[in-house]
Amino acid sequence: MNGASIITIRTPTANCYLVRGETTYLVDTNTPKSRKKLLEEIAKSEVKPGEIRYILITHCHYDHTGNLAELKRMSGARVAAGEKDAEIIAGRRPYAGPGDISPAGRLLRRIPPSLLERYQRFETCEVDLPLHEGDVLEELGLAVLELPGHTEGGVAYYHGENRLAFIGDMVSNFLNRPGPPFLSFSYDRRLILDSMRRLAELDLEYAYPGHGTVIGPRASEKIARLADRLSARWKPE
Repeated sequence: MNGASIITIRTPTANCYLVRGETTYLVDTNTPKSRKKLLEEIAKSEVKPGEIRYILITHCHYDHTGNLAELKRMSGARVAAGEKDAEIIAGRRPYAGPGDISPAGRLLRRIPPSLLERYQRFETCEVDLPLHEGDVLEELGLAVLELPGHTEGGVAYYHGENRLAFIGDMVSNFLNRPGPPFLSFSYDRRLILDSMRRLAELDLEYAYPGHGTVIGPRASEKIARLADRLSARWKPE
């Protein structure tokens, strides 16, 4: 990643990251309604779709996969995602919907599934690289970390030399205050804490979240403090 530039593409809904370097790649693809904005920002970065070699998906939610199929058609990029979420992205396994670990999630579960599916719909897409813990995308210098708790197959992409990671929704950072993923669409608080502690152990200088601003410097320290606060607040399940 030395010499590469990380370009944040932010919308009110979510973040994507365009990494421009010897091998250009995109992390996450935002919602279908954000397609025009996403393509405009890619063009402003002087990157043509065909120059994007990889699309890395952190997890299966529609605000990260919403433009995946279209961008794959435009770019010919190889798509990578955690194996358990890859089946959902490809449409071979149904998405579980809202979780039941928060009052908001339990309320959303009462909404007819058809309404939620219409709101969160995205075009399914084959995943070329179903990833597991310990896999390495050698061309990109990125190691794969499985981070369950928000979705079953959520992953982070970790660059050890540069002490940074693309962490999806495992930690948000609104108003420069790290926080948990949206619990209404998460399924296990204990696993969320375990995943946060994994990130805390990496000595990250910067973490690139799916929502909010970049966490850092000393990102791992900030995530560790968050995990400690949440552990004290959340009752054992």
